[in-house]
Amino acid sequence: MEQEAKSGLNSSHWASPVHARFRQRDQALLRLGESLVKEQGIVSFRFSELAPRAGCSAGTLYKHFNCKEDLLVAIFAKHVELLTERQPELMNADLNHAERWLAMHLYGAMAVAHTSWSLGFNALAGAEGIVDKVSDYRLQEMQMFVDQACSTAKRVVEAARIEGQLVSDDQEIEVAHATMVACQRGATTMINNPMIAQNLNFNQIHKLYDSLALITGTLNWRVGLLPESRDRVIKAVEEQLIALEQEHDLSAVF
Repeated sequence: MEQEAKSGLNSSHWASPVHARFRQRDQALLRLGESLVKEQGIVSFRFSELAPRAGCSAGTLYKHFNCKEDLLVAIFAKHVELLTERQPELMNADLNHAERWLAMHLYGAMAVAHTSWSLGFNALAGAEGIVDKVSDYRLQEMQMFVDQACSTAKRVVEAARIEGQLVSDDQEIEVAHATMVACQRGATTMINNPMIAQNLNFNQIHKLYDSLALITGTLNWRVGLLPESRDRVIKAVEEQLIALEQEHDLSAVF
């Protein structure tokens, strides 16, 4: 059955018009699966209940998802894909290069403030045996969207260097970028987390901004962050998240 799911989700399968119904059903199962996870919790949700809710057989469900972990990765990939849609708009926002680079990293965390349940899989993914259960297709799909998000942020740095607005060397930029990502991803596990909120509370976005600003300031920008940058960056990110909600009717997601 696992092999069936993997073989049914290759690239040629998606490209063929005769499988349009399969893709439509896949998206419908994702929406229902997302509702199920929100209702029952990311750890406790019962994967077996998805087929009855969708009005399909268990065999049909397993043609799309090998297991509950497969579904979780697919939902997470969907969220990342949606976020990447607005990245070009954020990249063209009325911000200087330093502000724009910070905004790219703040963007994901601010979205997670509304979808923190899905990022619980970030922590679960490190547990032994979790990712091993996920189909190759779903892992590749997720990696593709994550890589796309990261490459857009890197293009901000490349543009700044070409225009002479950033004079840091490759190693300095690589270290700063890795530190920014680590800070952002760490913050996503803390948002709305009652177990550590009293000691490390990133629910207030300006605190995360200040942390990312410290890292951004380690690079040699011609025009760096300004006193008014925090309000400008947070506003620009909020505008893109609102536009994303409106475009995709994501009131139930974000």
